[in-house]
Amino acid sequence: MSAPARINLRKTKVLAVDDNPQAMDILSQILLGFAVEQTCRCQDADDAQDKLKSIAFNLVIVDDQMPRMSGFDLIASIRRDPISRNHTVPIILAAGNPSQQLVVRARDCGANLVIAKPIVPGVLLARMQWLAQNNRAFVTSDTYNGPDRRFKATPLPLGVAERRTEALRLMAAPERELSQDEISSLF
Repeated sequence: MSAPARINLRKTKVLAVDDNPQAMDILSQILLGFAVEQTCRCQDADDAQDKLKSIAFNLVIVDDQMPRMSGFDLIASIRRDPISRNHTVPIILAAGNPSQQLVVRARDCGANLVIAKPIVPGVLLARMQWLAQNNRAFVTSDTYNGPDRRFKATPLPLGVAERRTEALRLMAAPERELSQDEISSLF
C-alpha cells in the first residue's frame, strides 16, 4: 500500500467565518497545524463579504448559523456574483447539527462540502485534500450556481441520455473515486 499523497498548504489562503470566538480560535489553530499561514478571520458575513471583494481565497470555511446573515446566505451571495474573484472558490460549511436537510440546503446554495462541528482535524484535512485533488465542474444556471452536485455513477433509467460522459471518464481513474464513507458523509 502506498502512502497517501501529501499536499502543501503553506501558501493556501483561507477565509474562516464564524461568530463564535472560541470556535474561530480552534479552527485557526487547526489550520495553523496544517501549515496554513494565511487565514483571514471574520466574525460575520458583512466582514467576510468585504474581504471577498479584495482577496482571492483558495478556500472558504463558513459557520452555518450567524446573526444577520447565515452561512447559507453568505455562500449563495458568493455564488451569485459571477465577476467576483471568489465566485468558484471551494466552500466548506461547518454545522453544529448537520441533518440531511441541512446538507441538502448547503448543497443547493453552492457549498462544496459540509463538515460537523466540533471540527475534527483529520476530517477537515481529508476534505481539504479531496477538494484539492478533485476539481468538480462549476455549474452556472438560472436556479443554481456552484459545484456540480452529481457524485453518483449509477445506471440511468431507460430512455434517458447520458449527459456526464466527460465527468464519468475523469472519475473512472481510481485516484478520483470517493470512498463509501466520503460519499455517505455528504448526505
